[in-house]
Parts: sequence; C-alpha cells; structure tokens
Amino acid sequence: MELRNINTFLHIAELHSFSSAARELGYSQSAVSAQISQLEAELGTPLFDRVGKTVRLTDAGQTFQSYARALLITAQQAKAALLPARAVSGTLRVALADSVCSTFLPDLLQQFHALCPQVELVLRTATADEMLRLLSANQIDLAYTLDQPLLLPSLTLAVNVPEPVCFVAPAGHPLADKAEVPLDVLAQQEFLLTERGMSYRDALDQRLAARGLSVHPYIELGSASLLCQMVERGMGFSFLPEYIVRPALSAGRIARLHVPDCAVTMHRQLFYHKDKWLTPQMKAFIELVNQ
Repeated sequence: MELRNINTFLHIAELHSFSSAARELGYSQSAVSAQISQLEAELGTPLFDRVGKTVRLTDAGQTFQSYARALLITAQQAKAALLPARAVSGTLRVALADSVCSTFLPDLLQQFHALCPQVELVLRTATADEMLRLLSANQIDLAYTLDQPLLLPSLTLAVNVPEPVCFVAPAGHPLADKAEVPLDVLAQQEFLLTERGMSYRDALDQRLAARGLSVHPYIELGSASLLCQMVERGMGFSFLPEYIVRPALSAGRIARLHVPDCAVTMHRQLFYHKDKWLTPQMKAFIELVNQ
C-alpha cells in the first residue's frame, strides 16, 4: 500500500473532488484516478461513490479514513524522528492576533529561524473566528490568539497563559492619581479603542452594558501598540492588554487606572486542530512560545 495513494485518498475525502485534489497535489486527474483504483483494488472495496460530479465516501471509505490518517502520520513521524532540528524543512503556517504580533512575534521569529532555518514561515493576522475556520479547512497549522479560553473538542491547546487587560490614561491626567476610578466616571472620558469584534473590546462593552453604560470612542483601530502610543501623546484613554502597555507604564509615559468594577483577563493561547499531525516545525514553534 503506497503512502502516495493514501495521501491522495485523504485529499479527495477532504475536498470531495478528484479534480481539486489533482490540482492541489500537482497530479493529472488520470493519475489521481489510477491511484485510487489501485488503493481500492488492494483493499477490495470501493472507497468513493462517484455520481455525476458528486464525490462522497462510501461506508468503507469512512472507516478507512481514520486508519489512513494514522498511517500517514506514523510515516511522517518516523521520517521526522531521524532529522535534527536544523535539517527540518517545509512550511509553517500561523495565524495570529494583532496584539500578539507586536509584542511576542519579533523575538519569537528570530529564535525560530535560528533553530529551523530551512522552514518557510507564512504568517497572517486573523480574528478568533477566522482562526477556527482556517484550522478546520487545514489552511493554517497553528493559531496564536488572545481571547476567552477556547476549550473546544476539535482543538488541541498547546499554550494557555492568562493575560490581564487594563485601563490606561495619559501621564499627568487627574484620574491617574486616584486610588480607584468608578466605571461610570471612566465612561465619560475620551477613548481610543480597538475595533468591535476583538476579544477584550467585546469584554469591555459587555461589562459596561451590564451597568447600563457605554463608551463611544472617537478612534477605533486594530493595532493595540498604536493605541498605546496615542495614549502616550495625551490623545485619550484606552483599554489594552497589560503586556502591550508594560514598557510605557514602566517609563512613566502613561498611567494604569484601578477600576474594580471592570476586571478583565484574557488568555494568550496557541492551539491546533486535534486531527493535525504535530510536525517538527510546529513542535519547535510551540516549545519556543512555552519558554
């Protein structure tokens, strides 16, 4: 039983199309059909129902699918086990939240490239919902986000670090000297916030709404690091992950406000699909994030 044929079978099962699988794998359609015919002859049963342009797994095909994944993963793991880290090659596709990029990514990429110089990194920013869709479609290998805990049966959670989110004000603002700032007082200030749909912005809106309050920022921006710089310039208040604002807080360029009525903690998480084989490059990336 050839691994090439098993790989082709899995691509057809995922794409529901012989022609799409042929394009993705770089084979002719006749070559793909021949591979599946050979596999079906070896197994002694049809694996696909082909009615018109519709391709679906037979009962036997559905049964074989999990075994096919296991066979392919075992072969890949055996091959990877014989390679030193610097000999690892291929591609690593990672989707990241914007707030994770600006703080953690530069050092992480430098370390990863030094460890696995032959691996091509393909990075893209995405929301948590987009990450789940991309993982399900096998369009990314890892998702690195800041969100509420994502405990889904389809995911394997590799990293889970609590990260507080805090209110910040320009240094010297009258509220910066207050021991506590009530939420209703804070809601009257000028705000610069991340866009709606981002995890900690939504958490803030929910807590305000629970108190019958709301904030209408005069600037909405996707980049948390740029928002921090605007607060430093005295342009308004913001609500940002502590790790984003920590350098500016330490330097005294901005002030953290203590708001007991609105304590929010997100989770910095790195995860992958449970059916995804943990490649050597994925493992190396995970180990670096965990350091």
